[in-house]
Order: sequence, then C-alpha cells, then structure tokens
Amino acid sequence: MGCISDTRECLHIPDWGLQPGRFSGNIEISLDFQGQEIFKNAVRGMTEACETVLMREGLSIEDIDLLIPHQANIRIIQALTKKLNFPMDKVIVRIDEYANTSAASIPLAICDALTEGAIKPGMMILTATFGAGLTWGAGLIKWGQRIEAVSESDKYLPEFSGSGFDLLADSFAYHNIDVAHLLTKN
Repeated sequence: MGCISDTRECLHIPDWGLQPGRFSGNIEISLDFQGQEIFKNAVRGMTEACETVLMREGLSIEDIDLLIPHQANIRIIQALTKKLNFPMDKVIVRIDEYANTSAASIPLAICDALTEGAIKPGMMILTATFGAGLTWGAGLIKWGQRIEAVSESDKYLPEFSGSGFDLLADSFAYHNIDVAHLLTKN
C-alpha cells in the first residue's frame, strides 16, 4: 500500500473536515476531480503496487491466474493490464454491471467470479486498488479448496427505481443539504 503524496489535490473535497463553514448549517459539497491526473496516477500506482507485491513474493505475472482490480473505470483496468502485460480474458471486470462501488468493488467481483465458476481451487489471484488521496495497493490471494458457498443469505434488497439522491434524501435532509442546488451545480 502507498500514497502518491504530491497528487492529493487531484481528488478531494475542498473545505471539508474541521473547516468552520462545515458547522454553519449551510453545507455545500463539491468534489475536485482531475480525471486525467487521476487516470495517470491510478495506473502508475496500481502497476507499481502489483509489481512490488509480486517481487516480494518471488512471483511473476505469469504465476497469476486472475486479476481482480478496483472497478472505477474500464480504461484504467485496460491500461493496468497493458502495463502488466496481463491478458484481459483473465481479468474480472464488473464496472459495466455495478459502476464504481468504491471499496466494495473487489469483494463484489470476487463473489461474482465465484458464482460464475471463474475461481478454481488453488488459484493465485492478484488484486489492485486505488482511491482518494491518491492511495493505492495490491495484494495476493492464494485461493483455498472451497469454492461453494457455506450457506445462502435470506437477506434481500427491495426494488428501487429512484436516483442516488432519492436514496440518500433522508441523509441530505438531516444535514440540511439543498439537493436541488447540488443538481444544478456544474
């Protein structure tokens, strides 16, 4: 794990944390997001993290059976596989199904890979991730023998046809956030 410290301004919420305006009751949320810089540094950071973890374990990319990267952007995933010289047909991609689910993207992709039979006993799986800050990391999973679920959950999510703003409306109201203002902001 690591951080590309000189790029922290590429992805952040300005005036957040303990800034005095945060407690005035008039909260305005904005996100500074410099897409090209994030892309470049995400690919660089995840590539270096993967290479480092492989080196530390005495492995090469040829020893990897599956790559399960953070699911933020298909172009980032493609650039990562190109830099690692790793075939896309051995990469679990779910960005098209779930969009960017942040920290949940790798666990969701693992669950889908298990359900679809893509994970086999004894596989060596490489994971790679990045996030705000810009932080990055990689890890290796040596899969055990079990690939079947121990049990099935009886939990379910009810159908929902609204937007993300609709889903979070109670939270916005609690924090006195003007959602209409957020929707009209560039």
